[in-house]
Amino acid sequence: MRLYVVAMVILFGFISGGCAGKKVYEPKQIASEVSKVRSAPEGIHNVVREGATIGNDVLTRRSGRIENILPKGFYFINESDDALIVGNDDGKLEIISKTTHKPLFTKDFGLPVVSATLHDNLLALVLSDNTIVLYDIGANKERYREALEKVIAVDARAANPVFLNDLIVFPTLDGRLLIMDKNKKIVLRDVAISNKPLFNNVIFLQVHGNILVAATASKVIVITPRQIYTYTADIKDLLYIGHDIYLFAKDGKVIHLDEKLQKVEEKAFEYANFVAVAEMNGKLYGVEKQGYLIEMDRRLGNVRVRKLEDEVEKPSFIAKGVLYIGKKRITLP
Repeated sequence: MRLYVVAMVILFGFISGGCAGKKVYEPKQIASEVSKVRSAPEGIHNVVREGATIGNDVLTRRSGRIENILPKGFYFINESDDALIVGNDDGKLEIISKTTHKPLFTKDFGLPVVSATLHDNLLALVLSDNTIVLYDIGANKERYREALEKVIAVDARAANPVFLNDLIVFPTLDGRLLIMDKNKKIVLRDVAISNKPLFNNVIFLQVHGNILVAATASKVIVITPRQIYTYTADIKDLLYIGHDIYLFAKDGKVIHLDEKLQKVEEKAFEYANFVAVAEMNGKLYGVEKQGYLIEMDRRLGNVRVRKLEDEVEKPSFIAKGVLYIGKKRITLP
């Protein structure tokens, strides 16, 4: 397991160990227990923003499960249309064809790669020491490198860089967005989102049209051509669907925001601890740590709570209509 993930787990264990009296989510009504539960020989052992690793298989939001594609000791980082970006704890990165399962590019960056995105021949990445790199895989040459402020620990759901027309947006591990001119290879703008001492990395970065939405664990930011909007909250996760932003807060609230970060609706699930979220067929799904699957529509109505078999103690991820919890596979209703 990568060092920054270890730091996160250790700190979480320390905090949770001292909170024995913490209140937990208890739904007032349970619609049913989940059905269609299957088991598999191996469970998830690494979860990132866009996917998860199961043995030498990969789960991704876009492609679902891709079997027998990972080299031993590697973990999934991100995907492009026809390739996967994977890395290992020693800093080695590979770009692997989804079709042939053969490596298209291999490079040792010396430190673990936290996040990366491939666009044409340009590979934008963030290393575990908060260094940003732009690498030209066609010319096999580094085009840009900048070492930023080092961080102690980060959230494993680190956002990946985004290519936007002639710009590249790097999400840093210290809560900033560095916006680079792709052609000139110079940083045009440095946008600070938040400045917390721990777990302040950018955990969400997505573009829709000319609107950019990003978040750390304490603040959401929306950048438009004319204005920047911010919203402060204790954030567990985020979904950006169409023109709607759904914030899953640490106090159990689900907050529906517009693209100016004005509140549209809010639904409270008191003390709920969301460990995985997804949207499918117009419905929002939240996996709650005490062992519940919460389903609602995009107006936060028609809520249904289903009981899972156990508390969610293992890594979980939702891909292509299937909820993966450790070794369990649950088809979403």
